[in-house]
Amino acid sequence: MRNGTTLAILLSALFLMSTVGPAISMEEDLEIMSTTGRDSSDIRISEILVSASSEDYNGTDWNNDGYTGSSSDQFIELWNSGSEPIDVSNWLLDDSPEAGSAPCRLAWNTTIEADGYIVIFRDSSRIELDYFDPDSASISDANGNLIDSLSYPAEDSWWDTSYMKDLSGTVTKVSPPTPGWDGSATYVVAQNMVRCYGLSDNTHEGAYILKGRVVPMTGEAHVINEGHILVQDGMIEAVWGDTIPSNIQISNVPVIETDGTIYPGLIDLHNHLHYNQAPLWDMDTHLSQNSQNEWGGYNNRYEWKNHPDYSEQVTKPKMLVHSGPYWNMESEAMKYIEMKSIVGGTTAAQGSPMNPSDSYGTILARNIEDYNFQRDEIHTKVTELTSDYVGNHIKNGNASGELDAWFVHIAEGVDERSRAEFDILVQNNLLVGELVLIHGVALGENEFTQMAAAGSTLVWSPLSNLLLYGNTADVAAAKAAGVHITLAPDWAPSGSKSPLHELKVADLWDDEMLGDIFTDYEMVEMVTSGAALATNWQNEVGTISKGTAADLVVVDNIHTNPYRNLINAVDPDIRLSIVGGLAIYGDTDMMTALKGTDHEPAGAFGKSLDITYLAAPEGSQTWASITENLSMAMRFDPDEMSAAFGDASDFNSVTSGMTNVGLDPWYTYGDQRYFNVLNGSGNANAQISMSLLYDRYYDRAENLPDVTNFEVIEGPTVIPCDDGTNPPCNDGGNDNSGDTNGNTDTSGDSTDNGGTDTSGDSTDNGGTDIPNNPLDDQQSSEEETKDKALLLFFGLVAVLLVALFFVSRGGEDALAAEVRIEKMWEEGNEEVLQDVAFVPSMPPMEPPKEEE
Repeated sequence: MRNGTTLAILLSALFLMSTVGPAISMEEDLEIMSTTGRDSSDIRISEILVSASSEDYNGTDWNNDGYTGSSSDQFIELWNSGSEPIDVSNWLLDDSPEAGSAPCRLAWNTTIEADGYIVIFRDSSRIELDYFDPDSASISDANGNLIDSLSYPAEDSWWDTSYMKDLSGTVTKVSPPTPGWDGSATYVVAQNMVRCYGLSDNTHEGAYILKGRVVPMTGEAHVINEGHILVQDGMIEAVWGDTIPSNIQISNVPVIETDGTIYPGLIDLHNHLHYNQAPLWDMDTHLSQNSQNEWGGYNNRYEWKNHPDYSEQVTKPKMLVHSGPYWNMESEAMKYIEMKSIVGGTTAAQGSPMNPSDSYGTILARNIEDYNFQRDEIHTKVTELTSDYVGNHIKNGNASGELDAWFVHIAEGVDERSRAEFDILVQNNLLVGELVLIHGVALGENEFTQMAAAGSTLVWSPLSNLLLYGNTADVAAAKAAGVHITLAPDWAPSGSKSPLHELKVADLWDDEMLGDIFTDYEMVEMVTSGAALATNWQNEVGTISKGTAADLVVVDNIHTNPYRNLINAVDPDIRLSIVGGLAIYGDTDMMTALKGTDHEPAGAFGKSLDITYLAAPEGSQTWASITENLSMAMRFDPDEMSAAFGDASDFNSVTSGMTNVGLDPWYTYGDQRYFNVLNGSGNANAQISMSLLYDRYYDRAENLPDVTNFEVIEGPTVIPCDDGTNPPCNDGGNDNSGDTNGNTDTSGDSTDNGGTDTSGDSTDNGGTDIPNNPLDDQQSSEEETKDKALLLFFGLVAVLLVALFFVSRGGEDALAAEVRIEKMWEEGNEEVLQDVAFVPSMPPMEPPKEEE
């Protein structure tokens, strides 16, 4: 108690000092501290524990955190073998480089005394040492230079037995473990425990401004031809025109001239991502002519899965590349697949594998079924909806308001069996507003009227429907009924590579078959604000508005109309893709402006990307290594597979018919095989000539001349807000209600986009009402300075109270353990999936007899 009182007095003195004299900055540049010992190589990984018994098997709670077992008590011990102390602050602890868990940084002010030890537990580091596969523990200095490692073989670690390494490098097994001390002492809990903190390079910190034509998607006439977007810590802080409002402070914030048009990131509401390393399936309907539908295609989705080539061309490429018994490259494959979307401006996609790995789930594009914005009550059903389907989790979620979205594949086909699936929804009281109905090819006016009344969403996937069935959803009837319509590509085996390219298929069908019933604005809505509304994400993404996540895409200026600009854009036109404020992909000059040298070349068209994030497991994988490994794997060469896996499996049999399946190119522009398959498809060409797709959108030069004279988009008369400013009005609301076409148009609504101009004159927004952004207090007026001084006073009081709280709780022991929650979702079954801690099979308790 004496120490707590003393510390409280010191903090109080510091507090009083801070109220007089010049202000003291609390920010310091983080410096990499040099090692103070004789040689940093004196630091050794001296001991690791892989298999720690649980409480049920009389295990020891080595870190005294109340949990007993490998998930908490695995540890890595460091030893200073030298004669002087060594500061290891900010050093990187990891398991196998480029694989396994994400590394962590040792806590600040961590010094290992001469011949001293420190120990780091898994509950802090989140580094999982593997039992079934070979693994290692490694320590690198703050600059990433490897200092030492300790490796061990697969299925070798015994329960409660450590691996220990001496100065000569010899590794032995020791029981019981000695975490934090040498073998001459005995303790019941670990000594010299040190925390190790996860990295955060997968989240954006700082601020920048993007300049260009801004398309907020909050209303058709809300375009700002000379616009600016302030991004701070991954969020959109303000949007304005060509005149900086007086209450925005932007000193020392870089302004990035995009020379392009800026849109909300595209949202893909229908995909099966884990199949998408395979190219477009070149197939003809295998049914007899009498069994085919009137367009020569399949009648329903259950027929084409029996095609003789389906296994070799669709399911096996996914299984053999992703699965553990074979290539086990799910991380590499999913990163490649997500980048296929991102290069088309997609920032969020539905349909990731069940229980996605953090190696890709925490980086790159957002996985819609995973945790996002705390709007994660999202369910998916891909398999057939049967008459006995109950769906209580959907009904209960709808009744409580907790359900965000329910993605269901319904009426994927043209026959009565497909249409009747909709009747099951109605009969079982499952036609709810949160329903995101995928396909709907067999539905008609009656079904769409019921969907509109319920407030459900239709996801239109025309290319996949045409390739498989020769027909697609009757979106004209859906629009007439007032259904909310979105657009998405399905998957690589029978669809487009991203919503950007599906836009062109939809636009072509609209022009040639429907008589141009959708405006360009409505088409763009289907993949931006309308898609966000379908998942209840309208407050988080889908528009460029203050307070939303900075998920953005920048496109070259190739058309005077901003909406036609996106519809006509092809791969080389994507200037920049941003997710949560992080620049992921784009032209090299843009990536350099935002990332410095932290990017690598990305294929054709002068693009670069950043795919390496140490905060994610396996986050050090490079794009070059990913593409090289996947290209090799997709050859399915039996000799290469045998060399990698030995003779345990009959690879000649497994890969029969799969030679050179090939990795799907991620660009549509220039993919000649892709267009050859489309043009040669009897189903797709039954009602429309698919050659028009290439002729109308892709038969052009790689780069088009820049458009500088932008079209001014005019809309309805704008009613000023109560404070005299133009809408969106800042009344605290956010109403993205659907219009008569089932899409969103928030003209004159209450969405606060930081001051975009809705008057129709999109070149002058200097008078808009922009919320204050506290980026630069050097520009503050005298009144603002007084306000900030008062805020500082209360802030210091809060700091003092928090400090006293932790003193009373005993310092570090009061810090709550970080808890990582895995989200799992079902695909076809309603079982409640539990996140169960990994428990390896029982290793031997004792060495084999021959070793005794």
